[in-house]
Parts: sequence; structure tokens; C-alpha cells
Amino acid sequence: MVELPRILARRSGDGWVLHMDGAEPSYVRRLDGAVERGRVLMEAGGVPGAEHGAALRIDLGDELNRRVKASTQATADAHKAQVTAAAELRRTAAALDEHGLTGRDIAHVLGVSPQRVSQLLNDRHARG
Repeated sequence: MVELPRILARRSGDGWVLHMDGAEPSYVRRLDGAVERGRVLMEAGGVPGAEHGAALRIDLGDELNRRVKASTQATADAHKAQVTAAAELRRTAAALDEHGLTGRDIAHVLGVSPQRVSQLLNDRHARG
């Protein structure tokens, strides 16, 4: 696997300055074109691997970098917690069903709609 050349984007005015392996810095207005611009410039400069793309890193300064990292980690943690909670909700709905509760009673106990109970119990059967 080829290691992609690196582009470091730093905010400058109302755009971004791209610092690249083997190429002079370049200015772009928005980040959505940064990788392609950097790749083209590096490829023209003969930077190995540029024909395969480039790895973009965005530097917003220490404080904002920490905030971005913390917020993206919080989002990942929330997703993981949601997946765990959904699995537990399925198991609990199944246990209540096995104890003879009706779908409507399960809905009241769990605080969800009867339709959601149906989905939870169907998911259990589909998953085996």
C-alpha cells in the first residue's frame, strides 16, 4: 500500500493555505477542493504517490483542534451507546414477551409505541 502524500490546511483570511509535501504552499477558498488541488500540484512536482491521492489534515490551532476532536469523539461515543441501548431494548422486549406480556403492555412498560415493540420483537426473530 502506497503512503499518500500529506496536505496540511491552515486557515488564512477567508480561505485556506495548503502546505504540501514537495510543493509550494497554495491558497484555496474552501476545503472541498483542497485535496484535488494539492494532489495536482504535488503530482506536477513529481511527489511519489500523489497520483493515488493525498491525505488532508486540518489545523485550526490547539484550542479548536481539541474541540473538534472532543466533539467527534463524543459523537462516536453517543453512537456506540445508542447501539448498545437498542440491543438492550430488544433483549428486554423479548424477555417481557417471554413472560407473557402483550405487545401493548410491553409498549407501556418500555415507554415506546406498540409499533416499536413489534419492530423490536421482529428484529429478535430476524437476528435469530
